[in-house]
Amino acid sequence: MSITLAAALLAAAPAPQTTPIVDTDRTVADQPLTVPPGPIRVVATRTVLPAGATIGTHMHLWARYVYVESGEVQLTLTGAGTTRTFRAGEMIVEPIGKWHSGKIVRDTVLIATEQVPPGRCNTIRPPAAGASNDC
Repeated sequence: MSITLAAALLAAAPAPQTTPIVDTDRTVADQPLTVPPGPIRVVATRTVLPAGATIGTHMHLWARYVYVESGEVQLTLTGAGTTRTFRAGEMIVEPIGKWHSGKIVRDTVLIATEQVPPGRCNTIRPPAAGASNDC
């Protein structure tokens, strides 16, 4: 292939398109975002949830970012009693140190990313829930 033909093929390739998903320094509870001091590890998970499923009351010690890959989820801030719906393509910047829960409206896939100190868990459940707080 000639250099001229290669250059023409490269020029004809579609340009990458970048679409912002979220650009914020605040959680959904309007808290400033912070990361744990010292060394951290990045944890990412993909969770598939059927319509009607619930995500029990819990809180996070540090920021947690959840991308709604598909479906629809309602997030409720327990103390405030406010609910917000997130749909496919949106990002949830979960509250820090505030109890919240979720309800899956349609079959949903969630991609979560968080930064935590090594050996620490970022999700805490209320003691009355009887659930383990171990990761």
